[in-house]
Amino acid sequence: MKKNNFKTNCDKCVKKVSSPKKLKKVNEGYLCNKCRKENRKDHREFLKRDILKIPKRSDLLKGWAEKRKAKEKEQERLRKIYGDAKPQIKSSKKDKLKINILGLYLTKDERLFLYKKLVQGENPLSSEEANKRIKNLTEQNKRLIEELRNKVKTQGEFKKKFDEAFAKLLMEMENE
Repeated sequence: MKKNNFKTNCDKCVKKVSSPKKLKKVNEGYLCNKCRKENRKDHREFLKRDILKIPKRSDLLKGWAEKRKAKEKEQERLRKIYGDAKPQIKSSKKDKLKINILGLYLTKDERLFLYKKLVQGENPLSSEEANKRIKNLTEQNKRLIEELRNKVKTQGEFKKKFDEAFAKLLMEMENE
C-alpha cells in the first residue's frame, strides 16, 4: 500500500486541513487560507506604515492630543505670570478717523464753491485775488490743524473743534 506524502497541516497555525489543495506554498512554508489572509494583511500594513510613511488615525489623534496638552500647559504658565487678561470689545474700524489725515486739504468741490462765492459775491473779486484768498485759507487751515493736534487728544474733540474753527475762518473771510 502507498503512503500519502502530501502535507495536511499548516506550518504557521499547525491545524489540519481537509485536503492538501487548501494549503499554498509561501516563503515561510505551507499556509492555510486564514494564515495567508493574515500574512497579506500584515504585509499591506508594513507597506503603508513603514515604506509609504502613512500614519494611523489613532496615532494622529494621540499626537494632536499631546500638542493640545502642551499648549494648555504653556497658557497656564503664562496665566500665572501675567494674570487673567479680560477680553476687550473691539470697535469697528469704520468709526475711527485718523487725526493725521483729517482736513489737510480742501476738496475740489469746496474750492469751487469758495471761488464762486468770492467771484460772484456782494464784493466780487478778480480770479487772481480769489485764488490767493483760497490759498491763504488753506494755509490757515493747516496751521489750525497743527494747533489742534498739539492740544486735543481724542478724535471726537478734534473733529468738533476743527469744524468750529473752520466755520469761524469762513465767517471772517465773508466779512472782509
